[in-house]
Amino acid sequence: MEKILSTEKFIKGYAEYKKNIDINKLSNFFDDIETNRNYFRLGLKKSKKFINKNNDTLTIKNINSNINKCTEGNMNTIIKLIMDDINKNEHLLNLVIENILEKCILHNNYIHIYINIIDNILKEKDINRVLNNTLDKYYKFIFEENTQTTDNIYENLCNENKRNDNKIGYLMLITYLDKYNIIKERINELLKNIMENILEKENDEIFKLLNCIQNICKISKDYIINYIEIIKQLKGKKYNSKVRCKVMDIEDLLS
Repeated sequence: MEKILSTEKFIKGYAEYKKNIDINKLSNFFDDIETNRNYFRLGLKKSKKFINKNNDTLTIKNINSNINKCTEGNMNTIIKLIMDDINKNEHLLNLVIENILEKCILHNNYIHIYINIIDNILKEKDINRVLNNTLDKYYKFIFEENTQTTDNIYENLCNENKRNDNKIGYLMLITYLDKYNIIKERINELLKNIMENILEKENDEIFKLLNCIQNICKISKDYIINYIEIIKQLKGKKYNSKVRCKVMDIEDLLS
């Protein structure tokens, strides 16, 4: 393959091809194609002799392993290893970004580490398009698509709880992206959507959202200050003591 790509005939032909096609448009088309994660077999546990050990699969697993190992103490070393793999396999960049954003939503206790990784990748690679496309896709899945229901009440409850947890993870992700000046102009609209019907939600969901709002306040009070009057209404008698106490904690942060 390398011999073919380096021949004079191919180089001349490719140069002529580039004159007649919009490379940026073509690149954007490929970026918009949803990545087939199953191809890389990230979630399958098989006997080692049956594992497809192609280079891409091993590279993705290695990157994910390094992301999972990343801590505040070893961050610089781990990020260098991740960037080395990305630089050698740029065609996997979109999948890497999708994986990191997904981790931010599902494991938001470590979100500051994941965002640091994204911030460092952004310093070397143009990932704005894949960031925005992936955020749009996750928003639609979490906030707009209907939760599947079954005849099993317990299963339905678990699905709804998972959806609520994903909403909180997504909100924290957008907050950190805004804080780091990676993605702007999303946080205000998202908070508006979440806060406009918070008074009608069940106590357990309200408590989770208030926990999230409390964490956002610790990042910056400016995100929440416009919603303090709505939050104060959650001290009413119709809400349980956990909710009312959490409201007071938030008030203390904002005072």
